[in-house]
Amino acid sequence: MASFPENTSRHWLAEETLGWSRTFGGSSILKLLPSLPISEAREKVLKSGGWLLARQAVNMVNTLVLGVLLARHLGPEGFGVLSYTVSLVAVLAPLTTLGLKNLSLREYAQSPAEADQILGTITVMRVLGTLVSIAAAYFVATRFPIDHENIAILCVIAAGAVLFKAFDSLQEYFIAEQDPKPFVINSVLILLFFTAVKVALILGDYTVDAFILANAAQTAAQSVGIVIAYRRNRGAFPGFRVDPSRMKLYARQGFPLMMGAMSAVIYLKIDVLFLSNMAGKEVTGIYSVAARLAEAWYMLPATLALAAFPRMVQLRQESQKRYNRRMQDALDVFAAFGTAIAVTSIFWAEPLIRILFGPAYAAAVPVLQIYVWIGIVFATRALIHKWLLAEGFFWGSAMINLTGAVSNVILNLALIPRFGAEGAAVATVISYTLAPILLAPIVPSLRPVAIMQLKAIVWPRRLVQLYGRGGSGQG
Repeated sequence: MASFPENTSRHWLAEETLGWSRTFGGSSILKLLPSLPISEAREKVLKSGGWLLARQAVNMVNTLVLGVLLARHLGPEGFGVLSYTVSLVAVLAPLTTLGLKNLSLREYAQSPAEADQILGTITVMRVLGTLVSIAAAYFVATRFPIDHENIAILCVIAAGAVLFKAFDSLQEYFIAEQDPKPFVINSVLILLFFTAVKVALILGDYTVDAFILANAAQTAAQSVGIVIAYRRNRGAFPGFRVDPSRMKLYARQGFPLMMGAMSAVIYLKIDVLFLSNMAGKEVTGIYSVAARLAEAWYMLPATLALAAFPRMVQLRQESQKRYNRRMQDALDVFAAFGTAIAVTSIFWAEPLIRILFGPAYAAAVPVLQIYVWIGIVFATRALIHKWLLAEGFFWGSAMINLTGAVSNVILNLALIPRFGAEGAAVATVISYTLAPILLAPIVPSLRPVAIMQLKAIVWPRRLVQLYGRGGSGQG
């Protein structure tokens, strides 16, 4: 999306992490292309990944630039209302996909001749799930509202636009075919069109309601664009055939994936919903600005971890010892980078907030200086999820997300009433840090993860080791 909404890097990382584990079951993506020479298979993978990463880069830049304009235009209160609606729709998003997003990608890759049955079955299931999410959005917006006129109706409209995303299974079809170019081009063009629309709304001095409706229209248009891309690329509209036996199978397989996805999104978005209900829309807007700025650089470690994954699998097969050593080296580097960002925020947080958002968001400075410390753990988490996948522990990511979600809810309830936005930031940092560590005593398979993360957090030990080696070498 184009305003600071749902397509932030944290949300993207959760999607990518869960997606790899659900889709490929620990195997390299090249195994989906067994009939092609390795060089040709690698070329297709790189081209496909390049188009997807290009779209993500455009989304991220657009999100940051337009988000700054929106935050300045709407002010903390209006931006808080916008963040509330976006976060509510994001929390309910797993009900609209039912865990089928990456499951459909796997199905298309394994059974391309049955694409019509896969598409028809999954589309019907997604429509049913979206109807449930619309009812849930109305319930939450009426029982736990933010202080804004017609907020329940606006949330229902925003959730209702997700009905069109039932056709997003076509997007997974293009990805499974290693040919995402058609829908990526359409997606970027629609994104740029609605960016122009929102800039026009800003120049026309429209209120937050107009931007919520614009986001809903953009959601619908993106999905329609995928159907149009399919029509132009394949010469006909897709066929739809519902298979009851597949529906039962997908419901059984998708349920645990949906629960894992919901845990991940609650983990990421629940703080905004709690703040909007417990501290008000102005505090919510201030917090949202700080959180999005802190998240802006997360794309780098997430992308590097994604790019390194095939090599990780290969290295693990060659030498377990080298694999473990390189893994810890990468985690230490990521953690050191995160520490540098966090420590230097003492100098750059205040001028950055003032320049980008103006004096109305001055209260976001201490929130940002707390929230940015999550980067130390978040940067390493990108690689840890890939490690879990390479080790074949497919429930590991879901368990970590569920534990983090529960701890985040508890800490938010305890800290927000007393400390407001700063309390929500502290809750997020603590829950991200503790999730693998809390699970380690009761889940043996996660103990190596907890140890690696603890070692990464105390990365300065590497400087001591290097100094010791240098000293012994000189002696």
